[in-house]
Amino acid sequence: MRRIVFIFLFATVFALAGSAFGQDIPAQSIVSPFHAGLRIDYLKNYHATTSEIVADCPECGYFSNGVGGGYEFQLFGEVPFNFLRRLDLDFGLGVTQRGGSFGLTSTNELTVYDENKGQDVYEPLDLQHNFTASLIYLDLSGGLRFDPIKHFAGYCSATLDAGIPVGHSASAKQTETIISPQGYIFPATSSTTSTESNGSIQGISTLFGITGTVGYELPFGSLLTASPELSYYLPVNSVASTRPWHVSSISIGVALRWNEPPKEIPGEPNPTPQKQEPPRVARQDPNAFAPKLAAASIASEPLHIVETTVTETFPILPYIFFDSASAQLPDRFAQISAEEANRFQESELPHRSLESYYQILNVIGNRMRANPEATLTINGTTDGQEVAGGGNELGIDRSNTVRDYLKRVWRIDPTRLIQTRSEEPHNPSSTQYAEGFEENRRVELSSDNDQILKPIVHERFREESALPKTIPIALTANSSIGIRHWQLAILSHDSSVFESSGEAAPPAQLTWQPNDAQIESLAKTLTPKDSLMLHFEAEAANGAHSVQDFAFPASKTINPFELSRLSLIVFDFDQSKIGEQNERMISQFVAKSFYPASTASITGSTDNLGELAHNQTLSEARAFNVRDLILKDKPDAKITSAKGIGPSNLLYDNHLPEGRYYCRTVRVEVQTPLESILPEQK
Repeated sequence: MRRIVFIFLFATVFALAGSAFGQDIPAQSIVSPFHAGLRIDYLKNYHATTSEIVADCPECGYFSNGVGGGYEFQLFGEVPFNFLRRLDLDFGLGVTQRGGSFGLTSTNELTVYDENKGQDVYEPLDLQHNFTASLIYLDLSGGLRFDPIKHFAGYCSATLDAGIPVGHSASAKQTETIISPQGYIFPATSSTTSTESNGSIQGISTLFGITGTVGYELPFGSLLTASPELSYYLPVNSVASTRPWHVSSISIGVALRWNEPPKEIPGEPNPTPQKQEPPRVARQDPNAFAPKLAAASIASEPLHIVETTVTETFPILPYIFFDSASAQLPDRFAQISAEEANRFQESELPHRSLESYYQILNVIGNRMRANPEATLTINGTTDGQEVAGGGNELGIDRSNTVRDYLKRVWRIDPTRLIQTRSEEPHNPSSTQYAEGFEENRRVELSSDNDQILKPIVHERFREESALPKTIPIALTANSSIGIRHWQLAILSHDSSVFESSGEAAPPAQLTWQPNDAQIESLAKTLTPKDSLMLHFEAEAANGAHSVQDFAFPASKTINPFELSRLSLIVFDFDQSKIGEQNERMISQFVAKSFYPASTASITGSTDNLGELAHNQTLSEARAFNVRDLILKDKPDAKITSAKGIGPSNLLYDNHLPEGRYYCRTVRVEVQTPLESILPEQK
């Protein structure tokens, strides 16, 4: 009953909306005394039952819900009430399909010998039970049709339906199919499917229900209309008396109506055609159809920018990776000219690990130039399979590529570039995975001078973050003649930080995800309590233009602490041991970053290779080893947390070898209140 009430409410709202936008039709003193027509619908049938799969065997399981499709063909008539002109008596006769299917997979107490698994192995027998019903009814219906709004063609109706089963059309077929074990069949059918029953449905009865319909009449000639309709059928009783079984339907279709020519209504004059004056055309203001605009942020919270002073330390990954069977330097590694090398500044590198890594040859070239006594060892390796008969020549070719670049661009004396080759890397990745082969196709770099491969340090730069990370914006631009174009700009103190535009009407919701450049721009302009402006423009089909600004709150805060961050990579595949170079790096970081008031958090992670549980344990071992080393150097260090997160937060693309290496990391973050840092150190 609640569904029927909902349909009537929907019909009323639908009619009111249509009358608001529909054409104003002059009142008539005549009505059509009778309507007749044909209705054709497609039905989506929803079956609900709790019937047993096997009669008198509750432990065998129950069928539950099912679906099916069908069609309805109905001849109908509508007779208006003389005393209520917008209320008609509705009656019909038709044929309706309300069939459907149910299914259930069950594990029986029966077991079968599974010859695939060895001697004396018995497996449960899993069966899929299917019940398919064909239900065709001769439908008789009677009820009321109501036109809720005068001079508007929308209507709603409610009818009581009685469905009489047609002949032997009320039939059903029940089958069972072997799901597992594989390879078993029914002896009677020589297949995995057997028919349990097939025939008439026992206890089939006349089906009663209530149908609610909404529709809209469209002219189709002088006496015909075509009406798209949406209906819902609610059953009153069960399909069969032998089991609880109800079927409801949602249908969509069209009704073709023939309307009897109108007659004169007693007591009212019969209108006669009269010559009418041509309509007067009024001049219209070109802005009469200017769009009505609305825009607002619908994020769960206002936009907030947080600015932090950060010192970032991350080691150089001393590997350069190559494509299979290739000694050509991949394009993702930055290559510059000798003239550009003279202007190269390490301090201008991006504050992101992977982007700085792609400058590795330029960083090393610049440092080799600054340390003329240092030497660099370049060891070329292969994955052991990419070249038939061994890869010694390919390994040396790869080391030649690196040597030639440093000699040509950075003018490094070749005697300082020591070339070696090996069948596999000194710390090879496991070839249990295809990714291991990719990681072993590389050049390994080492030096007799720690300055050459020391970490890259970005000191005391501003890092901004934004919350929430996604800002949904609701947009509305309405004009009765349609929208031609729209555009939106987000402004911070008259400076645009984001723009979007499009043809026709704007989307109901636009999503803005501030990127790094936009966040940096906002950090420069926003104050602690501020707002952003949504500058919204739209143009109607006739050129009428509207512009409006809408404000939404935004703010910025500066963290009262300084953040020192060390991203400790150089963990080889499946390793948690901290090498000597990493030990020196951690000791230097601790000496420079820890103050009495500092607090630290340590997080270990892995790439996405291997089993999740193993990676979790590996990431924890990495984090705990770093924690123990820090406490060895500084026993009073305040470490608030040390944890491993496995591969749960992949910061880099794990389709690339270097992306996986940069995920094999321990990140140490040290927060130090600004007031505890000496002025000369700020």
